[in-house]
Amino acid sequence: MSYDQSAAEGSLRQNEYRGMPTGEQVPSPQLLENVRMFFVAYEADPDVLRQELPPGLEPHPSNTIRMDMYRVPDGRMTSHLDEFTLTYLSIEIDEHDSTAITASTGEEKSLPGRYWVGYWTDSSQMQKYVREFGGIPAEEGTTSWDWDGNSLSSTLSVDGRDVIDLQATAAPPESAEYEPKERVTGHFNYYARRQIPTLSGHRTAIDELVEFPIPSIFDVYEAEVESLEFDFPEPHYGSQFAPTEPLNVTDIVYGENSFAYPIGRQIKNYQTE
Repeated sequence: MSYDQSAAEGSLRQNEYRGMPTGEQVPSPQLLENVRMFFVAYEADPDVLRQELPPGLEPHPSNTIRMDMYRVPDGRMTSHLDEFTLTYLSIEIDEHDSTAITASTGEEKSLPGRYWVGYWTDSSQMQKYVREFGGIPAEEGTTSWDWDGNSLSSTLSVDGRDVIDLQATAAPPESAEYEPKERVTGHFNYYARRQIPTLSGHRTAIDELVEFPIPSIFDVYEAEVESLEFDFPEPHYGSQFAPTEPLNVTDIVYGENSFAYPIGRQIKNYQTE
C-alpha cells in the first residue's frame, strides 16, 4: 500500500503536541452502552514499557500491553458522542490495581492499572474530547471488523496503511453461538499524562498524571486469537509496542461492554513535585 512519508514524520511521537483537532466540544462524563470490543493482552518488550512510562509509574511484572479494538456504529449508543471506531494500546502498570467481580461465582479479581500509549480514532470529535479532558494521545485512524463465518479480522489503518492486524475466532452477533459465557462488573483504572503548553508554546501550562476509574459492565463471549501483527512504518512510535516473538497472549476479553469515560482526577502534578 502507498504511504505518505510526510504524514509518517508527523506521527513519530505520540506525546508531540499538535494542537486540538476540530470537532464539537462535549462534556465529561460520557456513557457508552453495549459496545462490542475485543481486548487482547500480550507480552511486550519490558525495556520499551519502562521507558514509555512517566515518573511515578512502573510496568507490571507481567510486561503486558493491553490492546482494545472496537466500533460504535451509532451515536445513540452513547450519551453525547458521534459514531466512531477506535484502537488503543495501554501498558499494564504496577500498584494501581482495581477490582472486578465475576457474576456467576462472585469471585473478586484484581486488575492492573493501564497507561495509555497509543489511541487511534476516526472521529475528530473523539480526538478532541480525549485530548482535552485527559491528555490521551489521540490520533487519526480507522478500525474495521470483517467476518467470514466465525473468523474475525480486525484491522487498524493509519494514513491509508494497515498497521495492526488481528485475526481471531469469535462468533458474530447474528450467530446462534453468540451467547455470553460470563458477566464481569467493576472498574478499570486508566492513566494518562496531560500536558498542555502556554499560548506562546514556550513552556508547559499543565503537566499532570491523571487517573480515570472507568466503570464497566462487560458481557464476555468465547474467542481465540489466531495472530496479531504490527506493520507501522519505521520510525513510527507504534512499532515499538509490537508483541514479543513468539506471540504470548495472556488474556482475551471479547464481548459487549457498557462503560463510561469519567472525569479524571489528578494524582501527580509534575510542575510542583
